[in-house]
Amino acid sequence: MKRKLPYLSIFSKIFGKTLLTGQALLDQAVKSSTSSFKTPEMIDPRVNDKLYAWSHYGIFFPLLPEPHRYLNIMIFIGTPGVLAFDHDHITLGDPRQSATLFSSTAAVEQHLLKAYIIPQDTHISNENHLIELGQEVSISGKLPHIQLKGQYHGLDFAFDLDVSDQVSWFVKSPIYDHFSLLSTFKGELNYQNKTTHAQGLCTYEYARAVGPYSVMSKLLPEQHKIPLTFFTYQIINLNETTQLLLTKVDILEQPAAYTLHIRHTDQKAEVYTDVEFKVIDYDAEVYVAPDGHKMRLPRRFSWTARDEKQQLILNIIAEIDSEYRYGHGRGYASAYQFKGQYFDRHVEGRGYIEYVDMQDQASLDQ
Repeated sequence: MKRKLPYLSIFSKIFGKTLLTGQALLDQAVKSSTSSFKTPEMIDPRVNDKLYAWSHYGIFFPLLPEPHRYLNIMIFIGTPGVLAFDHDHITLGDPRQSATLFSSTAAVEQHLLKAYIIPQDTHISNENHLIELGQEVSISGKLPHIQLKGQYHGLDFAFDLDVSDQVSWFVKSPIYDHFSLLSTFKGELNYQNKTTHAQGLCTYEYARAVGPYSVMSKLLPEQHKIPLTFFTYQIINLNETTQLLLTKVDILEQPAAYTLHIRHTDQKAEVYTDVEFKVIDYDAEVYVAPDGHKMRLPRRFSWTARDEKQQLILNIIAEIDSEYRYGHGRGYASAYQFKGQYFDRHVEGRGYIEYVDMQDQASLDQ
């Protein structure tokens, strides 16, 4: 049965179709992802910026030792006005002066999702290279050296990042930029009187965009938001030198981005767009978010990617083995184990998943 989104307004649908039409003309993401990153000055929190209404910082550790398995740091400075990502139920005051933080690991049952009023609850300074949200997290330093510290619900962590110039662009346009920089890290987590030391590959991510709150200061009704209806982003550290980024994004249930980025510490990056993501089995449980939104979440799924000659690049089957944590936008984050084929060899290991499906609500309400 085809899912429908009857709650979206005509304005939202027209805007979504415009985004899909204009994407091919304006977005240079794939082409730019095989070049080195040369514009670190663009990484700015954009508080009170004249053009950009919001920015995003993300630091993701997809492969940590037990019991943590992963750690995510997901920050919005300002509110995107996007259906899949806005936390309206906790947004405080002017959406442009609200920041949100989501963080979780597999070990910490009580994950963190919190909103902050800018500037009262924050210290955000481009000049001092500091983003501090309450007592929970701070990101400091200047590329290529970044320091991350955090504490919440009995978890403390501190990491030093060395950020490379190997960039994966998800969107690159005059009004929206979103990219990930391959990074290495070293640090530790402390939880329940146990210290876990870790090092390896991680990501340092940034986005900036024009949005509805560039021109308005009240929350948009849900039906008028930018209609990003499906999102999954997954990270796999294949080995000590190779990292995979897997992305599927739908606008109005139509594919807007479908990519496999392959990054290496010792060779040039690769990008493939002949990619397929399939859910094999869903959890029997229907998940209900704090805002009441219902969602089915995958238990088993697959990824397949081919090059322009239809040669197989990646073919894996994955199974979730950690609890889903709510708060990545209006969706969830977790971890999984996978097996399959990478080029001509067998691979297996662990991965990190973010998953948001806004398309299911109508069928689940029936």
